[in-house]
Order: sequence, then C-alpha cells, then structure tokens
Amino acid sequence: MDVPRLSTLQALLIVLKARESAPKRGYYYRSWMSVVQCVEMAKDMGLDEHFTDHEAGRPCGSGPAECLLKNRIWQVIFVSEVMIGSPQGEWINGTPLVSMTGAEPPCVGRTDLSVEVDSVNFSVPELLPNGDESEYHVSRNFTYFSRIVRGIGRMNRVYSRIRKTKPWGVAPEFVKLTSDFHSWLTELPADLNITYPADGSTPWLPSAFVGNLHSYYHLSIILFHRPQLAFLDPMATDGQWKRHMVICYDAAKMLCRLQEAVLDQFGLTGLQCMLRGINFTIYAVLACIVLHLVRPL
Repeated sequence: MDVPRLSTLQALLIVLKARESAPKRGYYYRSWMSVVQCVEMAKDMGLDEHFTDHEAGRPCGSGPAECLLKNRIWQVIFVSEVMIGSPQGEWINGTPLVSMTGAEPPCVGRTDLSVEVDSVNFSVPELLPNGDESEYHVSRNFTYFSRIVRGIGRMNRVYSRIRKTKPWGVAPEFVKLTSDFHSWLTELPADLNITYPADGSTPWLPSAFVGNLHSYYHLSIILFHRPQLAFLDPMATDGQWKRHMVICYDAAKMLCRLQEAVLDQFGLTGLQCMLRGINFTIYAVLACIVLHLVRPL
C-alpha cells in the first residue's frame, strides 16, 4: 500500500469479493470504504483518464496487454462502485427498508459516485496476437455485464438531478433511458444467449455466470420500471400502468426461472458467484415476490 500499483488494485478487488463469502457486522459500509480506496488509487494512476486519452489519440505508454488490463480494472471499479454505493442505505442489518414498487428511487443510496460513465471503456476487447483465449472471453463476458450496470449508473445519476421533481419516475429525462435496458439482449453474442423452454421449465445454462448475467439484466428491468408503477394511475384508461406492470412481471418470472436453473445446475455456489454474493440473490428474489403480490389478478 506504499504506492499505487495495478497489482494492489487487483488484490483489493479480490478481497472485496472474498468478503461476500462471510459478511460480518458493518460489511456494507466497509465494502463501500474499500471501493473509495480503489477509486482514489486508480485515479492516482490515471485510470480515470486512460480511455478518454486513447479516444483523443494520446498513447498511454503501456503495451497492449497492460492497456487492456487498465481498461478492465477501471471497468471493475466502476461496476463495484455502482453496485455497492447505489444501494447504500437501502438495507440495514439485512432488512430491506423500502418496497420494490413504492415511489422510492431505483437506487436509494449514494448519488455522489466518483467514476464517470464516459470514462469507462464498454467496447468488446480484442483478442491479442498469441493472447490467452480464455482470458479474452472472461473480459468480453464481463463487458456485457458492465453494460447492464452502466444503465443502472445512468439511472442513478439522472435521479440525483431530478429527484426533487415530481413525478420524477415519468420525467422525460428518466424515461428516455429505456433504450439502455431494452437493447441489451439484441447485442449479446450467441454463446451468451439463453433459450427458454416453452413448457415453463428451467432453461439450460452453459455456466453460472450466464445465468447470473441474465438475472442482473431482468432485475435491471424491474428497477427501471418500478418508479413508473408508483407514479402512474393503475385505474387510468391509457393502460400505461398495466404495460409497465406486464414488463416487470415478465422480468420477475424470467428471473425466477434463471435462479432456479442456476441452483439446479450449479448449486448454491452458483448463486454465491453473483457480484455481492448470496445477499444480492436474496434481494432479487424479494423483488420478484413483491411483484407477484401486487400484480392484479
């Protein structure tokens, strides 16, 4: 910890993930402070300017492999900050403080996040000559996951600007983010897609990661549409409330099937592999339960 290093950042991120396996009292806040430490160290190394420097045609002085590593570490820090900072305050001692369909923001925690979305490289990495193909696929697959989190990050930042505007959940600036969420599936490569059996049974998953990846996606759909459920009138004749409820309910059904498939094929360890560990899985299940309870018959 005497000077900023890429290896130190990698170690801090590994420890951050390892804490999820045995969370203790104060785990959420300690995780947040670890993220703050990672962000500051990365900025000291110029990782926050690395992508924009390349976009402007300025070389970073690193070889191709280290350049990709810098992109990936900053991408992981961005994902960690959004997923750990945004929900801060939503849970106390494992108890949810808000309902999933109330008028609360999609992420009711911190809005003063430090990693700018535009400073992160979300493009699919290239396979380097003589590079490790398995390592390439890990980086590529995580990029598609980070794009989901990008949508959540943008949603959080828009909320921070318009939260005093009522009803903010149907404000044009918020609603125009729709394309961030609903275009994600069309961009996936074939090996990351999932085919759902018509009989309603659980789908086959090539890996726990793919199941969890789609779980995050369907949860993001719920997070985006739930404020609109709160601000729209269920009895209105325009049918907007019903449309948003159908979208959320379909996402909840898919999410349940996905988590059943992960549990069946990979056991509890498959669910623990989700970023934030088993607690995030519980959060996703609660989101689905509430939607099942409030759905009109």
